[in-house]
Amino acid sequence: MRRRAASLAALVMALLLLAGCQGSPLPGGMEEEALLEAGRDVVLLLVGGDYEAVHAALRPDVAETVAAEDIQSLVLQQTDGAGVYKQIESSMVTGQSSDGEDYGVGVYYCQYARKKILFRVAFDTGMQLIGLEVKKP
Repeated sequence: MRRRAASLAALVMALLLLAGCQGSPLPGGMEEEALLEAGRDVVLLLVGGDYEAVHAALRPDVAETVAAEDIQSLVLQQTDGAGVYKQIESSMVTGQSSDGEDYGVGVYYCQYARKKILFRVAFDTGMQLIGLEVKKP
């Protein structure tokens, strides 16, 4: 139980770091379309409920701090009351930096039956998944 609470706390901290960073151009070598496509794939796994696949896609050092159940809890909590997922309405990318690491973030505005939900999906410059955020805008 303590491990799960610690994992959830680590995920929340990673998400707060993502949310608090200023946007900028993508880091050198990252391509907008590749980032958008990779992020879209993660969003579709999340809305489809395949939290194990999302966990498996995390860079190993990040995966050690988060369990698939933590990802599930985050998504279910933030989409509660939103209804059925409909589509990705719009998306964009931004570059960010935190603790000396540059990374790219795909931002996806998703339409559900009753609400809109924002997904942010972060990848390191090697295109490994390093973080995500799900929230009601």
